[in-house]
Amino acid sequence: MRRAVLFFLILFLVVSPFSGAQSIEKPKTPSWFRDGTYLVYTMMMPTNPKKGEVNVIEVWPRLLPPQGIPKSIIEDLDNSSTVTLLVSGDMYLTIKIVNTTSDTAYVQIELELNNVSAKQGIIIPRLSLKKTLLLNLTEMLYYEEDGTPIGSPMFFVNPLHLPKEDDYIVVPAFLKKYGLISDRITIKNVSYTWMENRVLHTHYKDFMPPYLYVEGRGLYLVYNRQTGGSFDIVTQLVYDIDTGILITTGLCDITPELVSLGIVKVIALDRVNSRKLYKLIDEGKADKEWYAQGFNLYDTNVKLPDYGSGRSPSTPVKYFFVLSLVVLAMTALWTERRWKR
Repeated sequence: MRRAVLFFLILFLVVSPFSGAQSIEKPKTPSWFRDGTYLVYTMMMPTNPKKGEVNVIEVWPRLLPPQGIPKSIIEDLDNSSTVTLLVSGDMYLTIKIVNTTSDTAYVQIELELNNVSAKQGIIIPRLSLKKTLLLNLTEMLYYEEDGTPIGSPMFFVNPLHLPKEDDYIVVPAFLKKYGLISDRITIKNVSYTWMENRVLHTHYKDFMPPYLYVEGRGLYLVYNRQTGGSFDIVTQLVYDIDTGILITTGLCDITPELVSLGIVKVIALDRVNSRKLYKLIDEGKADKEWYAQGFNLYDTNVKLPDYGSGRSPSTPVKYFFVLSLVVLAMTALWTERRWKR
């Protein structure tokens, strides 16, 4: 019995992230993080949208990039309230890493909106919002040019340095700088149990569980300083557990990347995938697979692992699995010994 227990303890120590071999400080950026890496996400609209199939984007004028929104859509930008954009076409969000050094990198962010209107009767076929953020790789924080911190990257994480509960999604100093009144917008939940038995379909490829799920919340964000009207803030993010790249979002009101473009509320769905999901639910197959309905992965040059049916996670989750097996094995041996007595 003692030899068996010793064997399993040694096994656990060998694979444990807390063993001496693993205690060396690990880099804060994932292995794929380098110049030229890009991630593209989309929310797609069907060719013939039904009535009501429109996505809503709320923007804060003071945060809009220099090119902003053409004056043909908004004649008088009011800096004390949000502007509502109705999007009836596809949306594409591109994140690209450039100019990396040992300490910093620049992250280019572009949101392309198709068939956009801000008031009845005026349509812009294509609107592009762009910004480049400085990412401090030591702190893993985005900064503006004047040194104002924005928040940690949300469209990718390092599996070895996961977000923690109560971490800010957007730093209060950034919100205050642009006149946004808000409760603390922080991470409230980090787990591995999201859709734990389901294959996830994105426009890029299918993913296998387990997934890393991160949820952030804020009680409110005031969208009209004159009336005091406010939004509840909910951001739900799902990551590939091996690489740490974002696979899809659920509700995605605010991330540092989006708010840097002026976006403070997203009421939107991938309508193409939503139709597929509703059909899946009607067919009674939703217990085994799921379609991504938020910003879901569309393209990337990150090399993703081969997700076969026998996939074993290569991130810290596997240590929980190993520990569970050790405990079960020790319990079985102990029980067997008691029966022999």
